[in-house]
Amino acid sequence: MWQDVRFGIRALAGNPGFTAVAITALALGIGANATVFSLANAILFKNLPFADSEHVLYLTALSVKDHWMTDEISRPDYDDLRSQLKSFTGLGAAWREQVNLSDDANVPDRYIAAHLTASGFPVLGQQPMIGRNFTAGDEKPGAEPVAILTYALWDKRYGRDPSIVGRRIRLNSIPTTVIGVMTPGLSIPQETELWVPFIPSGKERRQDRNVTVFGKLAPGVSQQAAQAELSLAGQRFAAQYPDSNRDVRFGLHGFNEVALRGPVRAVFLVLLGAVGFVLLIACANVANLLLARAVGRAREISIRVALGAGRWRVVRQLLIESLLLAAAGGLIGLAFAQWGIRAFDAAVTPTGKPQWINFAMDYRVFAYLAAITVATAVLFGMAPALRLARMDVGTALKDGGRGSGGGIRGRYLSGILVVVEMTLAVVLLTGAGLMMRSFLRAYQRPAGINTANILTMRVDLPNAKYGKPGDQIQFQRRVSERLRTLPGVETATVATTPFGSGNARMPYELEGHPADPQHRPMGNFLPAGGGYFETLQLAARRGRVLESADYLAGANVAVVNETMAHRVWPDQDAVGKRFRTFTPNTAGTGNTAGDWTTVVGVIPDVLQNPQEAGPDPTAIVPFRQAPRQWITVMARTRVNAASLGNAFRREIQALDQDLPVHDVITLDDQLALGRWPLRVFGTMFAIFAVIALLLATVGLYAVVAYGVNQRTQEIGLRTALGAPAGSILRLVFRGGMRQAGIGLVLGLSAAFGVTRVLSALLLGVSPTDPLTFGSVAAVLIVAAGLGCAIPARRALRVDPAIALRHG
Repeated sequence: MWQDVRFGIRALAGNPGFTAVAITALALGIGANATVFSLANAILFKNLPFADSEHVLYLTALSVKDHWMTDEISRPDYDDLRSQLKSFTGLGAAWREQVNLSDDANVPDRYIAAHLTASGFPVLGQQPMIGRNFTAGDEKPGAEPVAILTYALWDKRYGRDPSIVGRRIRLNSIPTTVIGVMTPGLSIPQETELWVPFIPSGKERRQDRNVTVFGKLAPGVSQQAAQAELSLAGQRFAAQYPDSNRDVRFGLHGFNEVALRGPVRAVFLVLLGAVGFVLLIACANVANLLLARAVGRAREISIRVALGAGRWRVVRQLLIESLLLAAAGGLIGLAFAQWGIRAFDAAVTPTGKPQWINFAMDYRVFAYLAAITVATAVLFGMAPALRLARMDVGTALKDGGRGSGGGIRGRYLSGILVVVEMTLAVVLLTGAGLMMRSFLRAYQRPAGINTANILTMRVDLPNAKYGKPGDQIQFQRRVSERLRTLPGVETATVATTPFGSGNARMPYELEGHPADPQHRPMGNFLPAGGGYFETLQLAARRGRVLESADYLAGANVAVVNETMAHRVWPDQDAVGKRFRTFTPNTAGTGNTAGDWTTVVGVIPDVLQNPQEAGPDPTAIVPFRQAPRQWITVMARTRVNAASLGNAFRREIQALDQDLPVHDVITLDDQLALGRWPLRVFGTMFAIFAVIALLLATVGLYAVVAYGVNQRTQEIGLRTALGAPAGSILRLVFRGGMRQAGIGLVLGLSAAFGVTRVLSALLLGVSPTDPLTFGSVAAVLIVAAGLGCAIPARRALRVDPAIALRHG
């Protein structure tokens, strides 16, 4: 075996051009696969950062009637399940909220806190690295407030100072003692930054499903057995509590299934498919190179067989050479993957990458890299090895090797490989084209307002100080007034969000059109403070915008966007129409109708989310009509907006020293941030598609050049007999363009079906967009033409005398 390895190294070193091209193709294919698998591994496969975490499962609720599923259940259901289930070593429960954290050493900031039961960390088998766990006494009503910090928060805010344990901080202005710091990487539920005890209020209802429940399987218990026990418990609850649980069933899911949201899983699966295509193209390319190289090695292999080498020995030798090529490509691909992972991490970290995501390579990635390296060697090396091992030794020795390694079957196999390369390249190019068109469509969509020099920031008012609507209204007025007096500020306002996306969606009904309480339409309602329309420079298309008096007192009024006006009152003038909203009553037994609200104006649609196809129907109302504890402060400035961030923080904290300001960002940057998934993933698709196109073009060139070389005598004879240059060009182009044409037809047909998988990721572009398909066809034809042009040019330069003498 070692002799075969040494011989293989000498053979590859003796043909540096072939070796360099083959290793480059394989490095691109293997490196792209290792990169994407590392990213997908972090998102889809990695679990919690401690031993045996694959046995930690989340409990979910499913409505068999209304077909919804949530990864949260109610506190009463949790209490009953904890006492009844025997398939788990224990259950833990938590619910999350954002809290304001302040102390005497740092500026206030906003963090995600999880209210965790005392059983939570023991269920996971985890202990704080310093300090202590929660106890049953910590979760009793009236207990002294305590908190445990994540390692990341301890590191970022307190510089890993161990004296933080025992120190008091303020959470939502409530003094709280830090009792511990957890081990690095642990954040459960995901994105949690600190924990406080889960103290029941005594008012929890079974229909309020807002608690994350997790448990660890008991030794020897399978997930299927635990699911069976959980299903029986769900059936008992349905019989015992029909009002809340009649149609509810329970399920079990792993960490990654719960942690993922939106189309993330689909994106990475599609990317894995894309780089799989790149690797197949690279394998086909190298296989073609090996088939062409087989012509020159026919005499060498024939002599070895004649001297007694068995067929298996020949195959083994050639496969070892293939493995050497794949190993070299794998090593270079590993370096390429490490660079790609760092680049992707740098691109997504500023967007708020969750702390539980770690793209670093682990044993899964290295195992995958080793597996695809070996599989690649077999995939591209087997066919050439078998062809050489099966050739006629006598013919090869008699002819000196010329033609014995090729023949009709060899050319036929090479042609099939080229068709496969072209087909896969077309599918990849089509997907990349759709993603890039989608990104350009999102990038070019007008915002609907002048976004220049607008600074935004988030402020969340704690319930302890601002639980009353009057306090919330007073605060928003005071903050607007203070910011307007700052040098460089033109005007300032507050709203729940800048554009209304993500606001409270509430049921409503139109005057004169009462709706069934179970089927009322839902609307997006945006409370805004004085100066909102002036800050965004929004003018009414019909009617008027909100005026100063509307923000102070009077009847309820609203301004709606054109989408809402057209959708709710089609073919009518929305100005003067009335509607009313419904909010849950304090008893939790139903909805309370609000006062009738009159539409006083219609404004243009404003871009709400760059990743959505269109704006939501939105009504803007004075803040006094629907005060909120979470607000966005916005200011239009005369200077660079980003330069006023610290000044704005000082003004907010002058009003309340414990109140943090977060997400300070210009409106332009916020819009750019909303486009990052399309930009990043679109660019990745484009890179892989370009690699695929280059490999396919090189593969076509190699096959056509090999064909010209094999037909040198024929071309020389045709030229000697007076064949014009055009006929020689047609002879060369006919074979190459035929293969490219077949690949184009097959590829477009496959892309027509495959690209439908991308429909959920595309914005304003059909998965069968004719412009994209037409562009891909044109690009492939041009690339195929270039792949044929160089061999054709060489064919025209064939000297008939030399060609005939060579024959």
